[in-house]
Amino acid sequence: MILIRHKAVILAISLLIPLTARAASVTLEAAVEKGLKADNILKEEAARVLGAKAGLSQAKLSRFGGFKLTGMYTNGTDPVYAFATAMKQGTFSMSSLATINDPSPKSNFMAGIEAGVPLFTGFAISNAMKMGELGTEAAQNGYERARAGITFRITYQWLTVLLRRRLAELASDSVKASETELNTARMLKDKGMVLGSDYYGAEAILSTLRGYSLNWNKALDLEKEKLAITLGLDPSDGADAYGALNEATYADKAKDGLAASARGGRRDIKALEKMAAISKTSEDMQKNSVLPTVEAFGAWEANSESLSDFRSNRLLGLRLTVPLGDPAYFAKKDAARAEVSMAASRLDEARKQASLEVAESLNDYDAAKESLPVAKETLEKAEQSLELFRPLYRQGRQSVLEVLRAQASVLQAEAAYYETLYKLSLYHAQLLLASETLDAAAVAEISEKLGRK
Repeated sequence: MILIRHKAVILAISLLIPLTARAASVTLEAAVEKGLKADNILKEEAARVLGAKAGLSQAKLSRFGGFKLTGMYTNGTDPVYAFATAMKQGTFSMSSLATINDPSPKSNFMAGIEAGVPLFTGFAISNAMKMGELGTEAAQNGYERARAGITFRITYQWLTVLLRRRLAELASDSVKASETELNTARMLKDKGMVLGSDYYGAEAILSTLRGYSLNWNKALDLEKEKLAITLGLDPSDGADAYGALNEATYADKAKDGLAASARGGRRDIKALEKMAAISKTSEDMQKNSVLPTVEAFGAWEANSESLSDFRSNRLLGLRLTVPLGDPAYFAKKDAARAEVSMAASRLDEARKQASLEVAESLNDYDAAKESLPVAKETLEKAEQSLELFRPLYRQGRQSVLEVLRAQASVLQAEAAYYETLYKLSLYHAQLLLASETLDAAAVAEISEKLGRK
């Protein structure tokens, strides 16, 4: 009875071990959600947005000027200092004139408040606010584009796991089927019914298939580990993609509409548009740097010789500052103009690149779509050939070598077929990325179409 219980415990543990060691299986939607939360580039872009918003707030608040508290202790025998300090403290008298040229050391405790409010800054504040708003919008667009790029990267990794897993399964099935045929051939060879040359040639093909199985399983392990890292999971546990490659159908989209959407709606292009506007505003600020600035200011000050009997005074006024001589003014203006030109060129090149990416992605997607019937037909023909070879071999009318050749051809055709399915979904996602339409709804569609094993 005790032995039976021990066996039951061991059996239960053996059943639980594969469950705990199994990699987490996630749908594409769940993978994208996890990956976006774990991605450090996206966190950096989010921090950039916060920084841009803080810069905008700083520009807005600078309209209100500022004030500062001051405090100072001094002690000296300078005649001017001693004379002025006595007047500020209210201790000046006729006797002070007797020692005006050789005063005794004079101490002073000073406390004060200074404040200033800009009335006109040569449009510096308004331009700074404009640049802050543009910078915030550019940072937000950069964040959204980074999010789309990371979504594609996660989608690519998830699809790659699906492909690698299917290839590993196909190779394993092919090895098992070939081993069965070769076991039969071995018995026939021992009876002299199969040529040794055919048998050893078939063994060579089986070794090749085993090599495929080994390599594809190692590739699957690597892709699972990479998926786990992408999702912020423990790499040693790996992560599996829940779903299977199939002949998913996606709505066709017109090339012209996609190209126009890419040129005008892509977030990276919008960000560059804002950066070009910032460069133009910076140029305006440089041109306006020769304008006068006007500030209203006020100061309150209290002075005492012994931290008691403070005597206060105040000063109010308007301050006008006119920059008259900046030798580098024209050089700075030329540099600002050059930056505007560079920003415009970057924007034009980005629009051109967006159109190229759409054209390439659409061509890749169409090629995969048109290749699918060919790959499917090739697989069907290879499977038919294998099914015809098997009974002929068992009747002694075909060599086992031809059977394993047909088995290898089926594996190659299966691999090509599933690689085409993989490309179909991958290039669809790439096309969506190029046209800035790889959003949550698009991810949900791909996940739903491939989310069944």
